[in-house]
Amino acid sequence: MSHRLESCLIRAGLLLAALLLIPPAAAAQTPDASSTPPPPPAEIELNLINLPTTRSLKRHQSYFRLTHRFARDLRRGDFGQLAEDLFSLDNGAIIGLEYRFGITERLQAGVHRSILSKTIETFGRYDGWRQSETLPVSISLIGSIEALNNMQEHPQPAIAAALSRTVGSRLVLYSMPAFVWNTAAADFLSGHEAHQHEGIGGAVDDDHGDHTMLLGLGGRVRVRPSVFVAGEYTPRLAGYDPGRGTWGVALEKKTDGHTLQINFTNSFGTTLGQLARLGSLHDVYLGFNITRLF
Repeated sequence: MSHRLESCLIRAGLLLAALLLIPPAAAAQTPDASSTPPPPPAEIELNLINLPTTRSLKRHQSYFRLTHRFARDLRRGDFGQLAEDLFSLDNGAIIGLEYRFGITERLQAGVHRSILSKTIETFGRYDGWRQSETLPVSISLIGSIEALNNMQEHPQPAIAAALSRTVGSRLVLYSMPAFVWNTAAADFLSGHEAHQHEGIGGAVDDDHGDHTMLLGLGGRVRVRPSVFVAGEYTPRLAGYDPGRGTWGVALEKKTDGHTLQINFTNSFGTTLGQLARLGSLHDVYLGFNITRLF
């Protein structure tokens, strides 16, 4: 082999080696598609509208929720009368304040106070099972007790289980079977509340017993990266049944740490006991929820 041919082969070998080295270098500079984080799941909140979800709090994380339901029925009066009332914004409102704390990654506890009959609810939740390849749903166990007049009258203990099924990054479905004791004893409104919230309560019906079994059903769907639509319906399955089940639909905007929700419901109820005994046959109320994680 001549010296000239040998030199050409050496040069060709060096060029081939250089070409083989180029793709790894380019790949190192190009982001790996597999390393891009997937879109966040649609379970963005610890509640739908009123129903609990299965989203956990981190250890020592706090959560605050403000619930607000305007008192005017949107179906009362014509469009002009509603507009004069700024579509119920000029009326009074039923307001609730809630605080939760993450004791551990799976255990949380909180307190909720509604001005409706000065109801205070204390509750705990154990987020014991997460959706996985072997488990098709997430499951949380809930226990609570609430009472009227700042925990002084008509205590109503409750137990419930929240189940969720996340489908991709756009949809999550929920179910919540629950049992609430002593709902009949607490189902009364008097004075100013009875006038403002006509049609919400009901008389005690001994034929159905004093306790209530109910089933919450709902879902949340992502329509934009940070915009969601949520809905829920809570029929009563057995026991005390003064009216129809509660329902609600909502539009939500998620930001870093906050969620703003505009909702329409047939009830002022925000606790398990209130969901078990309230729910108008005809009224529709405008409201909103504001939440903060910190």
